[in-house]
Amino acid sequence: MSQYPPPGQYGNYPPGSYPPPPPGNYGPPGGQYWQESPKSKGLAITALVLGILAVIGSVTVVGGILFGLFAAIFGLIAMVKARNGTAGGLGMGVAGLILGIVGIIISILLAVFAYSWFVDNGGKDLVDCLNKAGNDQAKIDQCQNDFKTTISDKYGITVTPEPTP
Repeated sequence: MSQYPPPGQYGNYPPGSYPPPPPGNYGPPGGQYWQESPKSKGLAITALVLGILAVIGSVTVVGGILFGLFAAIFGLIAMVKARNGTAGGLGMGVAGLILGIVGIIISILLAVFAYSWFVDNGGKDLVDCLNKAGNDQAKIDQCQNDFKTTISDKYGITVTPEPTP
């Protein structure tokens, strides 16, 4: 048995050849066509990257606020341009705006927490003592040692040796 159909069963074409294309209204080869140029997504990408950096940099408070503000600004601009149809990347612009705002909020919360911890643990006393000390290095050292002692007493671990029999 042959792998090809018998001649004449599917047309009079030799094995391995293709039939001619059906007649149709195809344009001439190399014809002109119109294609819309891709829309720029640069602002949206910038907003997204800055938003990610804002969330990561929120640990340093200043980094979170700085990157967050720029991410929010670029995100808003990217969203406006995308809605007007002059740019693309609406989703990235929205994500950059949201991440920027989240970075700002985390930074502010961390700053408030750090300030309250500092005040609760004798930070105001340290600042007052340093202001009273002026340029006297011995008094400055005493203020710092008092603050270290306060922190050590509050959070330090004292190992008590086991009694010997």
